[in-house]
Amino acid sequence: MPARTLPSIFNSLLNCCFFIFFICHSAFADTPRVLASIKPLHSLVSNITDGISTPGLLMSQEQSAHHFQLRPSQKRQLNQADVFFYSNDNIESFVPALKNTRDKLRFIQLSDSPDIKMLPARSTDKHSHAGNSIDGHAWLSINNAILFSRYAADTLSKLDPRNAAHYQSNLSALLIKLETLGKANAGLLSDLKNKPFLMYHDAYQYFEIENGLNQSHFVTSSPEHTPGIKRVKELRALIRIENIQCIFYEPPNIPPLLKTLAEGMPLKFAPLDPAGSQIPAGKQHYFKLMQQTALTLHNCLSLEK
Repeated sequence: MPARTLPSIFNSLLNCCFFIFFICHSAFADTPRVLASIKPLHSLVSNITDGISTPGLLMSQEQSAHHFQLRPSQKRQLNQADVFFYSNDNIESFVPALKNTRDKLRFIQLSDSPDIKMLPARSTDKHSHAGNSIDGHAWLSINNAILFSRYAADTLSKLDPRNAAHYQSNLSALLIKLETLGKANAGLLSDLKNKPFLMYHDAYQYFEIENGLNQSHFVTSSPEHTPGIKRVKELRALIRIENIQCIFYEPPNIPPLLKTLAEGMPLKFAPLDPAGSQIPAGKQHYFKLMQQTALTLHNCLSLEK
């Protein structure tokens, strides 16, 4: 057999390098580019993709889904993504228009998770509902977070079968942590089921129902709606009749209306942020959000005047 020349050896090595590059590049290209709308969903998805990819986050902490306009950089994020996880069209009201312009992007919403039960939005009359609108804050139920996580893991496993076992393994670990979190929150709030309180924005009925908090009231069903004088008078009477001690508001500032409501009454104010905008994004965000929500409620409601 003739000896191999130096050029032929070099060509063989070069071909081998090209083959390795092709395999690695293909594996990278096959991994879906994942994007999530808000921090709580981004956190759950980050746990599922851990060790495979890092999902992008569309909304920064100073942006609200209720008043959202896409920036050029966010349009680029959507253009580059393969799958976009979001809560629902009521919260991210900008999404329906996007669906008509991005045929290749898969839109996966929490409210489509199998077996999930979405609640109707409540009106200011606690026992009626606000038209046909749904309450989109479903991530504030840990059970819903479990259902969404399964849906997300199954979606990614189908899009990326090479990493399906990894997604499912991550899901199993995430579910254990979510179940532990749910038990801890339920235990913390178990003695406060009949304590009356007032929310500024009705974003917490999923959390309330899951934890048996059945004496909540709220000022407005939407941050965009400011109640009139009649509603303010009704709320002041309600505070006195039910001996409400705590009013919860969305940070950073206490709305002037709440100060008017509390005038002359020894009420405590405490901040609650349904999206956890001040909590750093990442795998731990959802856990910190739900722990802080339970702890804030507990600390305010368990104090005696």
